Amino acid sequence: MKFVFFTPFAVNSAIGRVTALLIGALDRMGHSAVVVRTERQELLGSPAHASPAPVLPWDDESQVLSTTRDADALIYQIGNNYAFHHGGLHWLARLPGIVCLHDFLLAHLFADWAAFHRSQAESVLDHWYGEQAPIEFFEAACSTPEGFADTAARHYPMTEWICAQALAVVSHSHWGMQRVANACAGPLRVVPLPYDAPGAARAPGMRKDDKVRILTVGHVNSNKRIDSVIRAIGASPLLRDAVTYQLCGLIQSAVKEELSALASSLGVELLVSGETDDAALQRAMLEADIACCLRWPSFEAASATTIEGLLYGKAVVVTDAAFYAELPDDCVRKVAPIDEDAGLRAVLEDLVADAPARVAMARRGQAWAARTFSADGYAAELVGMARHAAAAWPVLDMAETLSGLLASWQASSALMAADDIADPLALFQVVGRLPPGAASADPGESASL
Repeated sequence: MKFVFFTPFAVNSAIGRVTALLIGALDRMGHSAVVVRTERQELLGSPAHASPAPVLPWDDESQVLSTTRDADALIYQIGNNYAFHHGGLHWLARLPGIVCLHDFLLAHLFADWAAFHRSQAESVLDHWYGEQAPIEFFEAACSTPEGFADTAARHYPMTEWICAQALAVVSHSHWGMQRVANACAGPLRVVPLPYDAPGAARAPGMRKDDKVRILTVGHVNSNKRIDSVIRAIGASPLLRDAVTYQLCGLIQSAVKEELSALASSLGVELLVSGETDDAALQRAMLEADIACCLRWPSFEAASATTIEGLLYGKAVVVTDAAFYAELPDDCVRKVAPIDEDAGLRAVLEDLVADAPARVAMARRGQAWAARTFSADGYAAELVGMARHAAAAWPVLDMAETLSGLLASWQASSALMAADDIADPLALFQVVGRLPPGAASADPGESASL
C-alpha cells in the first residue's frame, strides 16, 4: 500500500519523529510512504527527520495532487500548533483522509486558522456550540493564555471541527473520544502512540551520585506545574537536601527569572538548561532519576515526553487526569490536581526515600512502555484503518449528499434518521465502529470505538 503523510517533519517536531518511526515500520512491512510537510512556508526549509520516504512541501500543488492520485491512504497528523499544521488544514479540507489526532484540544490551532477564515470559523463555532459561541470564543482568545485555555477546554475544544472533516480518526487515549465519535461517522481507533528513546539503557539502575535528579522536559509553561514542583521540594527538608531539579526546554527569560527566584527563596537547587540539542537532552534523560511530567490542565491525547521518560527507565510522576490517568498504576506515580503541592511532596518523598522501590517501578514502566508504544503495532493499525476508511468513504459521501439534498428541500436533518431512509443505508454500515462500551478497553492495547 502507498501512504501519504501530511505532517510536520522538522527535527524539533515530536509528531515528525512519530511519522519517521511509522515510515520505517511500514517499510519493513513492504509498504511505501511519501511525506508532505505541512509547516508554514517559512519553516519548510528547516532540517527534517531522516527518512527513506520522498518529502514534498505542501504548497507544491501539482506534486501533491500527483502523489495522492494513486495513494491507498492519506494520513493527516494533527496537533494544536498552527505553524506546524498549516498545510495539513489546507489539504484536509480538499482531500479527506485518516486523521491521527495528537491533541483533543485544538482551540489554539483553530484560533490561528480563524484569523484567515473568520466568517467560516464563526459558522463552525455556531454549528457545533451554538449561536453565542463565536462571541465567547473570540473574546476568550483575546484574554490571557491561561483564560483562553480554560474556556476552550471547558466549552470550545474544537475537536469536532477537525474530526468532522476526517474519513476516520486514530487517537492515543480514550478520555476525549466521545467528542471524536460525535463528529466523525467513519472508523475510529485508540492506539498507543509510537515513540522511541535513543540511547536508553535496557534496564535502569540506581545512580551513585549524592543527589537525586528530577527532570522536566519541554517548553516551560504554566501547565507543566514547575512552580508546584519547586514548592513541593522547598516544603520538604528531605527533598531540599537530597534533590536537584533540572529543566530542559525553551524558556522565556522572565519565566526563568521568576522560577529561579522562587527556587532560591525556598532553598531548592534548580538547574535551568534551556532549549538543548538531542545529545544534551539524551544525556539529561540518562542522568535523571525521576521524570516529572505533570500537566494541568491536561489536553494531550498522549504525551511524548512521558512515554520517553518511561522508555528511558525513569520513575515517572504524572497528573492523575486524561491520558496520564490511563497509565498503569504500578508503572507511574500519579498526583491529583486537587491539593497538588501536598500530593506531589508525598510522592517525591516516597521516591527519594526508597531508591530500590523507585528503580523497581522504573523497570516495570520501561518494560510496559517498550511493549506498548510500538511503531510496528501502530503501522499495522494504519494498514487496517486504510481498508476501513476506503470502505467508509462511499457511505459517508452518500450520507452527505442526502443531507445536502434534504437541506435544499428545507427538510429537518432529523429526517435522516427516519426508517425509510436509515434502514436502506444499513446495508452500507461502516466497518470498524463498536458500541460506546468498547472505549473502556485497556489503554495498553489497541482498541476500537
